[in-house]
Amino acid sequence: MLLLGLIFGLIVGWLVSLFGGNTLIIEGIYELTGKEISSAGYYTIFALLGLISGAIKK
Repeated sequence: MLLLGLIFGLIVGWLVSLFGGNTLIIEGIYELTGKEISSAGYYTIFALLGLISGAIKK
């Protein structure tokens, strides 16, 4: 289940990026934390969220 959650998180992140949501999230993280992330960090966040959701469902 953990691997499926990770893959699902990456797919959701990809779908969000198709509509330009990745720049919104990247800029939002910069404004909230003052730390700049790249697209790799963006996908890592979605992968970790998917992994955590997979662990909770289990």
